[in-house]
Amino acid sequence: MQADTGGARDAGGDDHSAPYFGLTDLIFVVVAIVVAVLVVRLGYMTWLDGSRTEDTKANGEAVAAWMTEQGLKREKGEDTGIAACNRGDSTWAQCRAALIADGAPLASLKNAFEEKNLVFADACDRTRLNTHGSIIIEKGTPKPPDGSSLAYGPLVDEEPLAEPLAIRVSICGRAFAINHIAEFKF
Repeated sequence: MQADTGGARDAGGDDHSAPYFGLTDLIFVVVAIVVAVLVVRLGYMTWLDGSRTEDTKANGEAVAAWMTEQGLKREKGEDTGIAACNRGDSTWAQCRAALIADGAPLASLKNAFEEKNLVFADACDRTRLNTHGSIIIEKGTPKPPDGSSLAYGPLVDEEPLAEPLAIRVSICGRAFAINHIAEFKF
């Protein structure tokens, strides 16, 4: 029979214990910190995009409110306060330029995503990065055969403003998603 030595031995025959904080623990902590930083960064970027989209939406709502109010005046043949936007020989390009000129009602409009991006665009297009954060004005035309519903397409610069137009205001928001704001007569 063998006598018990009274001391416990580990499987490897060593009497020393493993370190409390080793290399694998350090690697885990570093990876956890990197993941935490990336999650915070992703959250901040998502919040920033959402905030910019809300600012763009507020711009679109301001345009829609002004155009709705002025559309009612235009239907009655009244003056809108901006000659280029009255019924007559002017075009949409002339009216739009007058709306954002210095001292105009919408002069403070800026693209919320990038200062260099367009304020107004004809479409929200991923291949044209300068349309991100822009306001999109579309013209409605009756769909055949009943004509009670409208199909919307870009309001071209040469569009005459002699007659009232069915208009839809949208924005090019986060991830180039189109958000519709309002439909009205102008």
